Amino acid sequence: MTDSNGAAAGLTVDGATKTVAAAPSSLAPSRRTLRAAVRWSLLGFALIVVAQYVADAPGISASSTWGSALRLTVPIAVVAIGGLYSERAGIINVGLEGMMIGGTWMAGIFGWFWGPWAALGGGIVGGLVFGLLMAVLCIEMGLNQLIVGVSINVVAAALARFMSDIVFNGVDGGTISRSPRIDGSLPNIGIPFLSGGFGTPDATRAMEASGIPVITQLGGIVGGLTRDVSLAAIIGLLLIPATAYILWRTPFGLRWRAAGEQPAALQALGGSVHRTRWVAVLVGSGLAGFAGGYLALISQAYVENQTAGRGFIGLATLIFGNWMPSGVFLGSSLFGFSDAVGLGRPETFKALLFILAIVFVAIGLSRMFAGKRRGGLAPLLLGIALVLVFVFVPLPSELPTAAPYLVTLAVLVVAGTTMRPPAALGHLFPRKNSRG
Repeated sequence: MTDSNGAAAGLTVDGATKTVAAAPSSLAPSRRTLRAAVRWSLLGFALIVVAQYVADAPGISASSTWGSALRLTVPIAVVAIGGLYSERAGIINVGLEGMMIGGTWMAGIFGWFWGPWAALGGGIVGGLVFGLLMAVLCIEMGLNQLIVGVSINVVAAALARFMSDIVFNGVDGGTISRSPRIDGSLPNIGIPFLSGGFGTPDATRAMEASGIPVITQLGGIVGGLTRDVSLAAIIGLLLIPATAYILWRTPFGLRWRAAGEQPAALQALGGSVHRTRWVAVLVGSGLAGFAGGYLALISQAYVENQTAGRGFIGLATLIFGNWMPSGVFLGSSLFGFSDAVGLGRPETFKALLFILAIVFVAIGLSRMFAGKRRGGLAPLLLGIALVLVFVFVPLPSELPTAAPYLVTLAVLVVAGTTMRPPAALGHLFPRKNSRG
């Protein structure tokens, strides 16, 4: 089932090899990949610098914007990784929003009694409650996974309000839509001598305040991403490389992916499809609950509707990222940054429009010159339209709040990505054929 490094080598049944989402030869990026990443990072940074001056929007490179972007990226990335675990094993998880809601509510009550660490644990418990329900209904009873997921989202929201009326309403600091305050917070960490970690000088703050072009923007971006980063955020971000290692570098990860690609082959080799899918759903729901607990820590309480559709955004990120951890990270970063821009001033959103316009025009022209006229027309026209909007159209002040949804819709129009979901995603595997 695996090669000497634990990478996927296919499942062999009766002399035939069943391919299971081939693993890369190494999880470490190649030199070519690193050079490309550096090149695109420098181009992106240059575009941000230009956009700041063209749109007169210092907020586009401010440390506050990038710090908010990091905080807003984490819950989306974690809930999407939770969905990745479920769907790589063949279970469609549309109930991520409901699992996040369960996580926020349980984090509120656990944090109220026992503090911030307990809030994260309570978030996991809240997600697991609905994960257990999904596993029973979908894996054991064989109900339609889409319907079960939608039902979980509806039930979770209603149940949270009902339980809040019983538990929080009338308590000091609590209402039907809010838990009492979670006292305390998890440690914040910065990089020593770069962003003031452990009481050392904060070089990035001095860079941002210098007023020197390029140096100011660099200090703002680096400082925002590295200054006072919550330990919960670090844990959430570390889940992404950990997931890549588990799913693509361990025998258990191969069985996990086989349950979503070739469940019959996995069963023929003595593996248990049902057990694997049970574990996948529970792990995924626990991570979705963790994301909800993280949101409760940011607000220092459970607040009704604080997920704000991030479970659905996480599901879209999972699809946009092509069911890969790296794609999930890039997609959630896009959502997080655009959401942070939406919290800023209107000119910051206008600078984002300028950046997107240049990117889309460049993509369109490159595709046209490469002979892909049909694939290049949509991004080129969209980029030109954004240029016209940037130059001539006064934007209403309410529009930036919709930034993450508008940006994602625009990116999906021009992405041109061929999506490849797991082959057995959503397929019921009958219990009678199972050995375990």
